[in-house]
Amino acid sequence: MKSKHLQAIIFGPQGSGKGTQGSLLSERLNIPLIGAGDLFRAEMADKKSTLGQLVDQYVNQGLLVPDELVNAVMARHLKRMDLSHGFILDGYPRNVEQATSLERILTINLAIHIKIDDTEVIKRLSGRSQCSECKSVYHETEAPPAKKGICTLCGEKLFRREDDKEDVIKQRLKAYHYMTAPLANYYRQKGTLLAINGEQAIHYVFEDIMKKIAKLGFIT
Repeated sequence: MKSKHLQAIIFGPQGSGKGTQGSLLSERLNIPLIGAGDLFRAEMADKKSTLGQLVDQYVNQGLLVPDELVNAVMARHLKRMDLSHGFILDGYPRNVEQATSLERILTINLAIHIKIDDTEVIKRLSGRSQCSECKSVYHETEAPPAKKGICTLCGEKLFRREDDKEDVIKQRLKAYHYMTAPLANYYRQKGTLLAINGEQAIHYVFEDIMKKIAKLGFIT
């Protein structure tokens, strides 16, 4: 039986590993991983783009970019791409309004939901540190550096990102549960939701996804 092309979104809270899983899937299935953040940065970098200038204004003021503008930027880029052999979208849609807009551009045949408990998110993110030079990421219990506070690879100092502080993580989780979590019910009603336990080790999460999408006919 011929396999179907995977036309997917992948979503979950920060710290769920959705970006990692998206990259692994992209490499294994040889289909593009489309990061919404990358498309927005490209739009803002285009000095001739009216959309980019509008996005820039919101971002510089620390304001949330309205759905209408988000949808317009994504539509502009997605319509230009050859996605006939499949794709994985990461970072879009972020809410049900954006999901309905996406449907007017592309057919989504699978929504991969990486599920992880809030306490696990806080544990993962609050223990993270990053190298100021080579950007390597460490975790104080899961993947600590050989010498505390120093990057094992290049010897530079490690720092903790502002958005990895516990109070900031909790605020971001509130926003996720309010805006993005309802996507699970939206895609469940459409019969395209694939829920995955994200609290396993990375390779087990990936194996779980691969087994389930094979059963759904996306891999022969």
